[in-house]
Amino acid sequence: MSNLRLINETEVTSAVNGVSITDVFSSDFDIYKVTFNDLTNDTTNANIVLRFINSSGSIVTASNYDWAFMDMGGSITFGEYRGTNSSSLGNTDAWVVGTGVDPYSSSAVMYVYNPFSLSSYSFANLQSSGMISVGSRTRKAIGVLKQTASMTGFHIYQSTSSINITTGTIRTYGLRVDS
Repeated sequence: MSNLRLINETEVTSAVNGVSITDVFSSDFDIYKVTFNDLTNDTTNANIVLRFINSSGSIVTASNYDWAFMDMGGSITFGEYRGTNSSSLGNTDAWVVGTGVDPYSSSAVMYVYNPFSLSSYSFANLQSSGMISVGSRTRKAIGVLKQTASMTGFHIYQSTSSINITTGTIRTYGLRVDS
């Protein structure tokens, strides 16, 4: 029996600035795996950032996010970036993954820890790779929402409002941990 249970699959088939994945975090799991496959957009080198959605269904925009990521070669220069007290994971930098114009796309795998818990912060770590207009990019990232509140989902969006996500598939899995 698999330790992963598919909770939600969302496919982007038309241009949207943001995508909300709601009601995926619950008391059933403490750890979640989220995959972002073949994300593209309607321009080059746009940045996707992430925010959590609380149990009231509101996107958390408070400046309570801390994040860091590292670009690791390919066509991108090695670099480390961080932000504290930001209004999203990644602020205006691509925390989730940068997207490129079709046929170039990017994909990522993210793990989210304790998002539904009322007594702990929501943590996430991520790895991404893909092709953008200047070549390939690989990234590792970590982040935290410093709120002890129940999160039930997440929202990804383009950091520039005039740019849209045009295609992609987002899958959310619960990870069963056997004792």
